[in-house]
Amino acid sequence: MRFLSAAFLCLFAWMAAPGLASAAEVYRDVVYNHMPAVSDGNFTMDIYAPDEAEDLPIIIMVHGGAWTYGNKQNAIGPKQSDFFTDEGFIYVSINYRLAPDHPFPAPVEDLASAIAFLYRNADTYGGDPDSIFLMGHSSGAHSVALVSIDPQYLRAEGLGLGVIKGTVPLDGASYNLVKTGEKNGELPRFYRPAFGGKETVWREASPTLQVMDGRRIPPFRIFYVDRPVSPDRAKELAETLRDHGYDAEAVLAKKRSHKSLNKRLGADGDKFGPMIADFFRSQMN
Repeated sequence: MRFLSAAFLCLFAWMAAPGLASAAEVYRDVVYNHMPAVSDGNFTMDIYAPDEAEDLPIIIMVHGGAWTYGNKQNAIGPKQSDFFTDEGFIYVSINYRLAPDHPFPAPVEDLASAIAFLYRNADTYGGDPDSIFLMGHSSGAHSVALVSIDPQYLRAEGLGLGVIKGTVPLDGASYNLVKTGEKNGELPRFYRPAFGGKETVWREASPTLQVMDGRRIPPFRIFYVDRPVSPDRAKELAETLRDHGYDAEAVLAKKRSHKSLNKRLGADGDKFGPMIADFFRSQMN
């Protein structure tokens, strides 16, 4: 009886977790990678799938938190999983290694590992490996941008940029770290745990500076809000991508703050969630 009571309480807590209302299947804490001397908790994902999912497109969400904090549940908007599963997507939120213990390129490497896991195991969760999309907020916006532009991360997983069909960074400000650090000769304190003090690292970590011709860089929709730095960096990245022949737009999220863009995404009355869903669907034709 004690076992049954405990099991019932665990089931109740699981069902009451944020974002589970409309997702018929939730695969919690799926481990996508292993690394010696690193806890598997760094390499887990939550997979939200519509009922009887089959060959559905997959959205991988990378949470923000200045590369130093946050996780796959507490740093994403509470309505995101419900909204995107209702829209016919499998929604995946991932954990990844955090600075200062795990500075750049750890988060981008982990994202590449998560992409590879889902590409190779999509059928298990009712997903289509040929319809993988990326979305990330704040520091997560940096990771999804860089893994979509610089092929070395997916190449290490035996894949190419072509596996990503579309990328949506949400209000990142770290797309050109060299420009960010050039005024004072160092990055603002906010960035240092992840990127340190070497310009060679800043350059390698800057999505805008890694754009080159001849790569299969996916279409981008780069959302930004009206705050310092973010608009200029978003527009610069979009312009750089277009200059090299890629499909990219910078989109102002009016009446949103850095936090509310993520928190309200997919909530009632939000117009940016539907814009993102439509953009992703447009890349499936």
